Amino acid sequence: MAQNRFLFLGFGNAPSKFFENALFRLQPLYKYHIDVIHSGDAYAALETKHSYDGLFLYNPKEAASVLLDQLASKQLKWVHCFTAGVDSVLREPDVKKSQIPLTNVRTAYSEHLAQFVVFAVLFYAKKALHFRSSQRAGLWAPTFVEDVAEQSILIVGYGHIGTACAKKLNGLGMKVVGVKARPESTSEESRQCAHIQDVAKLESMLPTADYVLNLLPLTPATRDFFDARRFSLMKQSAIYMNFGRGQTNNEEDLITSLKTGQIAGAVIDVFKQEPLPADSDFYSLENVFLTPHSADDTANTHDCAVRVFEEILQNYLEGKPLKNTVDKERGY
Repeated sequence: MAQNRFLFLGFGNAPSKFFENALFRLQPLYKYHIDVIHSGDAYAALETKHSYDGLFLYNPKEAASVLLDQLASKQLKWVHCFTAGVDSVLREPDVKKSQIPLTNVRTAYSEHLAQFVVFAVLFYAKKALHFRSSQRAGLWAPTFVEDVAEQSILIVGYGHIGTACAKKLNGLGMKVVGVKARPESTSEESRQCAHIQDVAKLESMLPTADYVLNLLPLTPATRDFFDARRFSLMKQSAIYMNFGRGQTNNEEDLITSLKTGQIAGAVIDVFKQEPLPADSDFYSLENVFLTPHSADDTANTHDCAVRVFEEILQNYLEGKPLKNTVDKERGY
């Protein structure tokens, strides 16, 4: 272990608090050698490139060339992403087929995102758009609001984050259905929070759901998963929400469905192109609530991510199985 060398990559856009906390919590590594490089370009510019045992990525999108270079060195033993999604890393075939464990911080954001999902449900149920519009127009316009108790929500991509959402939605009295590709892999805790269904049955459930929450990871099987056909199966009163990956819904089909009233509204936090271009139709739609990929971004989000990483790091140093290991074939 004394020969271990580690690289932190991609702190260029990291909040200073995150950077400080990360280095503070890395004290167990101080007996080893740690390099901090702020971008892939900075790595490429190095005259001497070392081989590393561990590679820790704040922004995995920058990491492709660095990953391939380190894989070629044959010394790399572990790759960690400070994100929940790892699709940008798994785009590289050599990374996907390697035996090197890949971990993420998927458990760090669950509670924060679950809070926002509750807000998103109530935003529509309590007619926030109507009241805000009336206020701006100087109108006194009473209307009925909805009672979400007994309303149904499908959580598509039901994992750790979905479970955290289900717990809070249960508190509102909602009927929660967790939809996933492998129902048999559902933990007992997750089963207690939702009625579990196989994704193969999704299309028979879409017509009955008041809310559809997309938490899918991006994999070849989930790209454009929600398309015109699936939007057409939803209630016209349904609210669609995407807090997973922008590429898992066909944006053109979603925009058309919203314009035509095929579905009533949407809450979208993730997009195919980020930042979202200024000329995007999403901005002009009155029945859409947009957030700039920040629904789980609280003042302590990054500290939570570092604490999860610290636990995985301790696993590594003690030679134990790593928590939050990604199934590279499934992509999550």
